[in-house]
Amino acid sequence: KGVESKTSVHLATAFKDQTLRLWKEPFNHPRKITAYKVLKGHTASVQSVVSHPSDDMVCSGSWDHTIKLWQTNDSDAEDDLASTKKRKVGTDAKESQLEAEAVSTLAGHTQCVSSVAWPEHKRIYSASWDHSIRRWDIETGQSSWDVNTGKVLNCLDVGVEGSSLIAAGGSDPILRIWDPWKPGSLTPVFLSSSHTSWIMACKWHGKSWILLSGSYDGKVMLWDLRTAWPVAVIESHQDKVLCTDWWKDDCVISGGADSKLCRSSEISIL
Repeated sequence: KGVESKTSVHLATAFKDQTLRLWKEPFNHPRKITAYKVLKGHTASVQSVVSHPSDDMVCSGSWDHTIKLWQTNDSDAEDDLASTKKRKVGTDAKESQLEAEAVSTLAGHTQCVSSVAWPEHKRIYSASWDHSIRRWDIETGQSSWDVNTGKVLNCLDVGVEGSSLIAAGGSDPILRIWDPWKPGSLTPVFLSSSHTSWIMACKWHGKSWILLSGSYDGKVMLWDLRTAWPVAVIESHQDKVLCTDWWKDDCVISGGADSKLCRSSEISIL
């Protein structure tokens, strides 16, 4: 997950060694990317990561069934975090990098936390292989909304600009969308089976009714919730689509099992 500040671009990455790493790329040295902090605390592979709306924290989901919250500040001050220490990276390294522990842990899932979303300051959303989607209150650490989908879940995203619509995909071809604030909210408000295999990625556009989905069928689909069918199908990959996102509002990027990173430009967003 990447975020941008006034002086650099920051990136958070998740690893199978149970850690996350925070990286920064200074604008004045665009090809010098360095890791400035290692986040330790998970006891299994880290599957998902997302940034706080103000970009000063990230949260992660893991195969240890938990969600952890972390500080992202790169200050070298000794009082940066009570749980932070400095160490050398490699025997010949000239720069130090920080190690940090989580500031909070959310527990409740019983399988891998496959996807997390942080659209609001006080709420985190998570999807899991235990078939559930949860909405967490950060202050209490408790789940305030929980829906069982009956399917292993691979991805979710939550709408922006005041929209709280939750999109999710999992181990079937059906794209599901919920409105958690609507009476009877445990029932999806939108269902579509236009894909022909598992859905691995979904991402809302800044305009909350526009949505992307990526699937093992090799296709990226563009949805407008005002219609019942996808308004565009992008077939850039020769194998499974593993991830997809928006780039600069009118471009779609996607990565696949064919080892390709594809960009589709000038997508019409009405």
